[in-house]
Amino acid sequence: MMMKFNRNMTWVLAAAVTVGLGSPRTAAQSNLVKRYQLIELEAPDGGGESRAYAINDSGQIAGWVADGELIHSAHWHNRVTTDLHGVVHFEMLHPLFDQDYSLAYAISNSGQIVGTARTTIECPETSFIVTHAFLLRPAVLTDLATPYPGDALANLMTLGDPCELAYDSVATGVSNINHIVGWADREDGVIHGFLVTPVDGQFFADLDADSVNDFMIDLGTLTASDPVSSATDVNDTGQVTGYSYTIGADGLAAYHAYLITPRDSDADGVGDDWYVGGANGVNALMVDLGTLGGTNSWGRAISNAGVVIGESDMITTDGESYTHAFIWSGGRMTDLGTLGTDSAEGFSSASGINDDGVIVGWAEDDDSERRAFIYEDGEMQDLNDLLYLISDEGFAVTPSIVLTEARDINDNGVIVGWGEVRGSDTTRGFLLNPIMVDPDELETDDTDSTTSDSVNAGGTGNEFAGDEIVGTPGSLSATNTGDTGDTTTTPAASALCGAGFVSMVPLTLLGLLCLRTPVRRR
Repeated sequence: MMMKFNRNMTWVLAAAVTVGLGSPRTAAQSNLVKRYQLIELEAPDGGGESRAYAINDSGQIAGWVADGELIHSAHWHNRVTTDLHGVVHFEMLHPLFDQDYSLAYAISNSGQIVGTARTTIECPETSFIVTHAFLLRPAVLTDLATPYPGDALANLMTLGDPCELAYDSVATGVSNINHIVGWADREDGVIHGFLVTPVDGQFFADLDADSVNDFMIDLGTLTASDPVSSATDVNDTGQVTGYSYTIGADGLAAYHAYLITPRDSDADGVGDDWYVGGANGVNALMVDLGTLGGTNSWGRAISNAGVVIGESDMITTDGESYTHAFIWSGGRMTDLGTLGTDSAEGFSSASGINDDGVIVGWAEDDDSERRAFIYEDGEMQDLNDLLYLISDEGFAVTPSIVLTEARDINDNGVIVGWGEVRGSDTTRGFLLNPIMVDPDELETDDTDSTTSDSVNAGGTGNEFAGDEIVGTPGSLSATNTGDTGDTTTTPAASALCGAGFVSMVPLTLLGLLCLRTPVRRR
């Protein structure tokens, strides 16, 4: 049954002056400052956990909600939550995705949602529970209850036969002209980034009956020495970013951000070729974006202007190593720093950019706590400091969550992400709506705070802090439940994890390389 939630979670904004952010200001408005209205994105029943990963220009949001011990893909719009497992295709089309688990990572302006969901595959001697990339498309004819009543759901499969070693795939990005990117297992036991473009409106075809999606393009790698790659985002011209493993200057394994600009193979002015083959799967179109001076980097998002943002290792003048948010443009990677007094110290990562070049992500502050940030006009700011929350009585209100990660920003400047509920370790999604206010209204010492200021949101001790990289095998090591009801944690496979291989890879990266063994059902 479809679950919805329409309780108003917006704090009352008293005497706020709102103007169009893109409209000319009058003389009286010239001193207004930008602040953000906070809307909490709860699960359909008002409880549980949630995360918001992406927002389109219509304000539709994709992410997930916790339904008891299960995680379901979710859609938010106009303060209505839709559990996507309640829509027709997730609920009824069991041959596609018959397990009660999915995550949504991206949404296009036309409302197409991509992510990953668990399903059972039947093989000659046994069956497996695997995780496959999906595309959920809104129906042409909708009703007033939901934007996804009789919609199309596609299983994008993997880069090989799932009954061999090609078990899993994840879709992490979708453009407004129907490119889908992510990563998928191959039959040789490693993962590669992929891109899918539809043919005649279809995103899956298996004409030769080999259990492989004929429309899924293997994007290859930067070098032949290390075969692992992943695609994270794609823009409306088809440019792709992500990471690919390579060998660093010290001879050890490293991963680097890359950019693929598709080649126009038929001279019609549109890029349509994402792979130009080299030796052992090396893609000649895949450009290494380098690092900030450290070992690793990762392209997290790309704007329509081809500007890439993400995270990269860097070395301070004192020889300390950190991972920092970066922006790459015009062949140059620039460090965005952190929220600390000394911006060189601590960790940060950028995950969203709009076409105005405004960037969001997370960064550590002076207390080494993770906080959501916005980077605009050359300045990184803590989004917690930019909230404008006023009660009915006219007092400043302490929000019930601390914003720990901003994940995406649309072209209207609306931001989504998640934070930690104060006094707990519960994660809750949020939406930040930009408004312009008179700075005189911000000068008040009267605060109505009925919630605790304590929150488990730092870089240590937080379940969701640390080195999580969504859309990689390491992030899919969640607990599965087989048909016997026994809970089984999927272990890493040993195909790439021999002693000689591990010795070349930093331990913190091992989870990204060691592939999961699927849950077997007999």
